[in-house]
Amino acid sequence: MTKLAVLMYHAIGGTDVECGNADPHYTVARSAFRRHLAQVRAIGCSASSVVRILDSGQAAGKVAFTFDDGHESNAAASIDILEHGGSADLFVNPTMVGQPQYLDWQALADLAKAGISIQSHGDTHRYFDELSDREVEQELSGSKARIEDRVGQAVVLFAPPGGRLTPRVADIAQCIGYRGICSSRAGLWNTQGGQWRIPRLAVLAATSDGQFCRWIGQDKWEFARMTIRDRALTLAKGVLGNAGYEKLRSRLLRKPDDAGSVA
Repeated sequence: MTKLAVLMYHAIGGTDVECGNADPHYTVARSAFRRHLAQVRAIGCSASSVVRILDSGQAAGKVAFTFDDGHESNAAASIDILEHGGSADLFVNPTMVGQPQYLDWQALADLAKAGISIQSHGDTHRYFDELSDREVEQELSGSKARIEDRVGQAVVLFAPPGGRLTPRVADIAQCIGYRGICSSRAGLWNTQGGQWRIPRLAVLAATSDGQFCRWIGQDKWEFARMTIRDRALTLAKGVLGNAGYEKLRSRLLRKPDDAGSVA
């Protein structure tokens, strides 16, 4: 059994951790990001996309890097990864591609040719637990077709906006041709346990180097704490609904200790 950490980034900012219209809570400084890559190499691991792990069947010695939304800052971060022979998955919404401060189709195609995996984040960034099965199918099939057409690369993974899922999403995705879902549930990915709800660790502006080391080092106490908190937050999403939970999340993300467990 192989377990590995799957990291979830959003925007990668400058030293002041400001990055245009990106959520500051989810914006990681470029200097911190480079330290993360160095920490991964220091434990004898390399950065990989989830797609590359699925294709090769090789997960040992890997830490998976993923980015949600397709912010323009992801290009520089991807280059940092590529320079060390690694790869990553960029989850994008076709309707946001080319909008101010988001990567355009040419940039995404160039990254794909260089070895970066371009995958689906849905078509419009709507929360899937607010959609009908038909609307979910449209989001998944539409985004897959548009990305494949413009990037020239197979789309086989989906990351749900806000981590919102319903029990039917995996079945719908599988019928369309997806191979897995990268969720926002905190934990380690057991590659022998399937790929229809791959856990990810949300790297935030407040994520400390020490916490990051515990993640990639698979510290059992760190993940026990995160699992308990993740279950509590999942319950809160169900009780409060999306609007109420967004208010709760805004308060929680102000606390450094909550980094990695809120999405």
